[in-house]
This record gives sequence, C-alpha cells and structure tokens, in this order.
Amino acid sequence: MLRNALIKKYVNAKDIERIIGHSSTVYLKRSILTIVLLFVVFIIFSLLNHTSPAEYWKWIFGGIWLLLFAKRAIDFLDAYLDCLILTKDSVILFLREGLLEYKTEVFSRNKITTISRNQNWLWDKLFGKGDLLIKLEFDTEFPFADISAPKKQAGKLTVLKESFLTKQKQTIEKDLLFLLKQWVKLSKNIWKKITQIHKK
Repeated sequence: MLRNALIKKYVNAKDIERIIGHSSTVYLKRSILTIVLLFVVFIIFSLLNHTSPAEYWKWIFGGIWLLLFAKRAIDFLDAYLDCLILTKDSVILFLREGLLEYKTEVFSRNKITTISRNQNWLWDKLFGKGDLLIKLEFDTEFPFADISAPKKQAGKLTVLKESFLTKQKQTIEKDLLFLLKQWVKLSKNIWKKITQIHKK
C-alpha cells in the first residue's frame, strides 16, 4: 500500500501491526471540491476569453489552475498520510501538516486508559465513519477524526492493548519468578555456609 511505503520514510517504526487512516469519504469530499473549483476556474476563463480574447488569459488562468491543483493535491496527501500506526508496544499518531511539516506523537500502550468512539451525524452513520478518542494517563487526549468503522477500530485497539498488557504482565511475572528462584538459591547457599562455619 502506498501509505505504508510513505509512512516508513517518516516514522521509524519496526513491527508495524496496523495503520488506521481516514475514511474514503474524506477523500471523496476533497476530490469533488477540487473538481468543482477547477471547473469554476475554467468557466471564468472561458467567459473572459470569449468576451475579450487575449493570449495572456491562457497563461494567467493556466497558472491559477496549476496552483489550485497543486494546493488541493498537497491537501489530499496531508489527509491521506494522517494516520494511527499501531506497533507491537506503542501507538503513533502521525499528522502531516503542509508540504514539509509533520508531527508525530508516540505513546506506549500501557499508558492508554480509555479508547472511545463516536458517530455524530446521520452522514457518519450512513457512510460508516466516525471519530476515535484515545485518552492517556493524566487526561491527555489524542483525537483522530473521520475514520472508517470506528467501532471496529476501537475494538481492535482495545484487543491489542489488552494483549500487550497481558504479555507485559507475563514478562513481569516471569522476571519475578526468576528473581525468586535466584533468591532461594542464594539463601540456600548462605545457609549452607553458615551451617558449615557453625559446625567448625
């Protein structure tokens, strides 16, 4: 997928499990708006060229058309690359802002306190899109708007969080068991030494 290849250039995230992006309705809306704006520019050009034909109208409106198209393409790419990246032990919120700027927020899965979702309007329910809100400790919030199937995505995030916490708990228990065994072994050796010294 194109998004995965582009994201890997910005974010050094090994073991990417899932990438959650915006709903396709976001792109459809922007595409329709771009087509309408370009058509309006063409209509204005046609009217001006018909009423007062001149060679420079083509250059002026050609430049306006190209600038408008470039701006809309950058906006489309910004929305396309905005995503939540789920790795084995963290969640990365990646937001692209303009041509050269981007922002990443990285947080561990064990810092997530709640994952909520909502669908505000009939339009959201009709097209199966909504918002996702991830709350961390100390009431820090990370909203991510206009995603497809928010209930499904929130469920997957919750399952991944729970599996991470279970693995983390198992690792801690394994480490504690190892330390306890080492303590028992050390205690036995100390007791053995004490009894040997006491017998002499």
